[in-house]
Amino acid sequence: MKQTFTLLTAALFMLMAFNSRAQDTKSDDDEQAKLKSYISIFGGQSNPFGDFKKTDYSNVKSGFAKKGFVFGIDGAVYFYKHFAIGYTVSKQDQGNLTFDDDLKISQGYTDDFKADGSTVTADKRYRSYNILLGPQYTFVYHRFSFDLRASAGVIKNTATPSIAVAIDGVAAQTGTFTQQSSKGTAFAYGGSAALKFNMGAGWGLLLKGNYIESKGPSITTTGRTSSIGRIVTKQPMTEGQLVLGLLHEF
Repeated sequence: MKQTFTLLTAALFMLMAFNSRAQDTKSDDDEQAKLKSYISIFGGQSNPFGDFKKTDYSNVKSGFAKKGFVFGIDGAVYFYKHFAIGYTVSKQDQGNLTFDDDLKISQGYTDDFKADGSTVTADKRYRSYNILLGPQYTFVYHRFSFDLRASAGVIKNTATPSIAVAIDGVAAQTGTFTQQSSKGTAFAYGGSAALKFNMGAGWGLLLKGNYIESKGPSITTTGRTSSIGRIVTKQPMTEGQLVLGLLHEF
């Protein structure tokens, strides 16, 4: 994970250095001034990727996450020409388990325990906040500008699905056990690319793609008297987000 973040950051700085070198070949009259900082509000869709999206009972990293809505605040503070520190604060919902998901998990536990049957009851949803910060560089062409950013920060979960399992006909596990909903916080990293259009008078439109990855929060299970079957202790999270926003420069 750290290696991937390092590569993203290195690639961004290489692009910065390349464009800065090109700017240095221009005369002082042609050299652009520091860009204006901006703040934006946005909304769009957040899509789970990788293990977070999978619905495979045998893979304990499978998150059964779904597409959901994301909204938040995004902006950047320019400190030298096209160089900035960018930030994003967002809230997203990645859904809850479906009836089919419950059946898959139930069948998995029934097979693992060699039980007469099992009943799975899921509650709550994936709800979280992303708080990310990182270096940004902006390329400008007339009224359009293109941002590249590498980010790091945290995912703060306010809920993850709670899954209660009742096993039938197994003496070693007579009571219901529950995979508890987590409110944990985990390190996150990623990157983003944004296309901005300057509408004039300091206002603009923003179309942005975000990629966020995290090892995710710790998950606890209560009520277990047997270690047979699926046991989730960590829920990895990978999100790809496409958003549209309205920005204002300052």
